[in-house]
Amino acid sequence: MSKDVLLITGASSDIGLALIRRVVSMRKDCIVLAHHHASGERIEELRKSLGCDSISPLQADFSSADSTLEMAERILSEFGAPSQFVHLPGLKLIYERFTKFNWEHFESDLNIQVRSAVILLRRFLPAMAKSPNSKVVFVLSSVTRGVPPKYLSMYGMVKQAQLGLMRALASEYADTGLQVNAVSPGLVETRFLDNVPDMIKQMGAAASPGGRNAQPDDVVKVIEFLLSAESGSVNGIQLPVTGGAV
Repeated sequence: MSKDVLLITGASSDIGLALIRRVVSMRKDCIVLAHHHASGERIEELRKSLGCDSISPLQADFSSADSTLEMAERILSEFGAPSQFVHLPGLKLIYERFTKFNWEHFESDLNIQVRSAVILLRRFLPAMAKSPNSKVVFVLSSVTRGVPPKYLSMYGMVKQAQLGLMRALASEYADTGLQVNAVSPGLVETRFLDNVPDMIKQMGAAASPGGRNAQPDDVVKVIEFLLSAESGSVNGIQLPVTGGAV
């Protein structure tokens, strides 16, 4: 039996590494393609610590369309289309007023989070749609649900674009074996929040009924559910991971 191939983009992030750990521990028959932007050091360290040969680091600069397409072609030539795809790359969060909107930063993040997904999925989906139990999971944000918080206009626009793409693909491929869903966490204690003031993190924790922000494993468990056979009738939804705050 051929092994499942799981592509994780942004895999060197805290959530990406936590997802790799969970997949490797629970699914011995899965090849993990772990994308990173510049340095694959964190992925390589994890691979060595787990003693796992089924993790394959892949480098690509998603701010470049050519680099993104080159990675897609490499995957197709070496592994074929992935059976599962988790998309979670992105620049670190910037918390600032709209009057300081930096178009260059916004455009770069839009390319990294949205254009990269379009390029990759255009190459992968024709084959994925013909394979049973194929899954795509976007990692969005709770800013796409209800009234968004202040001072996150750039981030909110990018995540809304991802949400629109997820819903469009879920609808278009609903009559195939492909399922497209999303996870929408609130604040997660990761390096992604390095540029966010501590006061904002504390306010996020205080607003949660559980009194804390999410940890990477909280998000990863929901991602793994959406990748599993148990989510067979779930399509086109975004699951909040907010401790009940949304």
